[in-house]
Amino acid sequence: MALRRSQVLSYLREGGYSVVFLQETHTDPTAEDSWRLEWGDGVYFSHFTMWQAGVATLFSPNLWPEVLGVTEAVPGHLLHLRVHMEGLVVNSVNIYAPTTSPKWPQFYQRVSNFLSTLDSHECLVLGGDFNTTLEERDRSGAELSPAAVNILREIVEYHSLVDVWRDHHPDDTSTFTFVRVEAHRSHHSRLDRIYLSRFHLSQAHSSNIRPAPFSDHHLATITASLRAERPGLAYWHFNNSLLEDEDFVTSFREFWLA
Repeated sequence: MALRRSQVLSYLREGGYSVVFLQETHTDPTAEDSWRLEWGDGVYFSHFTMWQAGVATLFSPNLWPEVLGVTEAVPGHLLHLRVHMEGLVVNSVNIYAPTTSPKWPQFYQRVSNFLSTLDSHECLVLGGDFNTTLEERDRSGAELSPAAVNILREIVEYHSLVDVWRDHHPDDTSTFTFVRVEAHRSHHSRLDRIYLSRFHLSQAHSSNIRPAPFSDHHLATITASLRAERPGLAYWHFNNSLLEDEDFVTSFREFWLA
């Protein structure tokens, strides 16, 4: 475990990633000091067991967000951090869906219930391993749990979320994040995705899927400049035709003389 941890953190450090969502960390509280010793203080965990599940969110040592709150909404499977950076409050939600399809509907209902508690006016980033897809072109074979898909689709629509990679690559039908070969047959799907609030989509400049040498899943990445919108200079133009509207002139005069 120590060697794998060092390999992962070294790869991420060399890649220059600012915020990282990790799944299947297989950690318990005794591992936290070792992670922080190698990476820095910006590591937040939701443990399950050393043999199963677990998620972690990492902030680069060069990034200093103000962490306003941490919630383990579903231990080992859903970690929420509310952070303030660049004048913007961001709800980062790191997700790792169960590996067995019968558990998906209940899990996604819990996800839906939790997300409904967040402030809808704040930026939402939802990313991780969803273990299911919303579109046929993102998988080979049939979807195992239509009920879970319906709940996840409702989450995406209700919170106005956009699958960033798909938005940037609308015609790509051959790129996936997970490939499994068994019985001389290949199974592939795009299980790993990053969703971003539609209002902030214009601040996502690029997105990629690239192999990760330490995992059987590929790495889904986006490059974004998330910051509060700063209004620019603007001129106010008065519609002169309103001066010919007697009702408007009367109301305007009464307002200022009151």
